[in-house]
Amino acid sequence: MPVGTAEFGEYGGDTTCYSLHHDDGTLVAIIDAGTGLRLVDPALFAPGTTVTFVMTHYHWDHIQGLSMCAPMWRGDISLRIIGPGDVAQAISEAISPPWFPVPIASMKVEFVPAPESFNLGEIAVKTFPLNHPQHGLGYRFQLDGSSIVVATDHEGGSPENAELIAASENASILVHDAQYLPTEIEARRGWGHSTWEQAADNATRAGVGRLLTASHDPTRSDLAVDQQTEAAKGMFPATEGARTGHRYYPGR
Repeated sequence: MPVGTAEFGEYGGDTTCYSLHHDDGTLVAIIDAGTGLRLVDPALFAPGTTVTFVMTHYHWDHIQGLSMCAPMWRGDISLRIIGPGDVAQAISEAISPPWFPVPIASMKVEFVPAPESFNLGEIAVKTFPLNHPQHGLGYRFQLDGSSIVVATDHEGGSPENAELIAASENASILVHDAQYLPTEIEARRGWGHSTWEQAADNATRAGVGRLLTASHDPTRSDLAVDQQTEAAKGMFPATEGARTGHRYYPGR
């Protein structure tokens, strides 16, 4: 859920949304479409543009920003939404009456089931399963020697965990779910989220360059996330908490 008070401003506030760019700022894709979508530069939605979204899954916190994507409702841009399973059914049922006043399916939207591998321009993309209720997909984005892996939402200690590690091998950046403290996980088994300890362990096993922890519990303040990040650095020194509005570069 989005949280709006000051103690959550650095790491949270909005629900999950990332944008992937070339070094020159050109947009490649938007990954998930939570309320963080409101922070994407409006210039990227210029009339006549086709914007690609890559979805990990369709829980409301990952799609609710899409419902408020004003350029789409104006009808002067097109969307291409790639995701697991029946993308059209999942998105269309969620963003339509009576849950939303206008059906998204009536707009300029192409729904594309994600294959095991595909390309976004020059960028090679590979998918892998995540351990999350109703399932989900992680993505590895690769261009030349740089790679970014997005693995949110995911619960460790499962068969899918080995596939996540394999898909993340030697990645430049791993964005990994770290919602819970190790002391909290027993009461939350099956909820589909990892601890910071599991995230750091996966980063170590995969030999990634940097770990960005994400999917923080909405009750976790900025101070608490800082403390969690410091603990994770004890296992994997190149750990940061993924901050709202920040830009991260492979190799930097």
